[in-house]
Amino acid sequence: MSAPHTVTVQTLDHGPVLLVEPSWCVVEHADGNHRSGIRHDGVEHAASVNVPGYGRIEFLKANLQQFPFAEHSSRDVTVVVEIDGEHHEFDSDGLGDLASVIATHVLCGLLPLQARLQSLEGMS
Repeated sequence: MSAPHTVTVQTLDHGPVLLVEPSWCVVEHADGNHRSGIRHDGVEHAASVNVPGYGRIEFLKANLQQFPFAEHSSRDVTVVVEIDGEHHEFDSDGLGDLASVIATHVLCGLLPLQARLQSLEGMS
């Protein structure tokens, strides 16, 4: 990540737009979009697991995101998380709730299922 700087993006509806690039933005902004569609994206973080027969599968892809010229939604920086093929935006409280639910699912769902499966595998 680097220090914030400015770039000019040629838009379809507002002509040249001077855009302040936050230090966390890792995408280049192409000309030819509407101003409201200009988006900052941060580095993507994903969980991954090796699935037999499929190889390494990524899930829960997440990154910082902002639409600095949004017209009908928030202009705040959020974290967008891919869940079940859809992208959902979270503020810091919502992201904390999501992390808590995932941790609870691991502790109270997946690990007990793993223990049960191990006991069943030992019976065969």
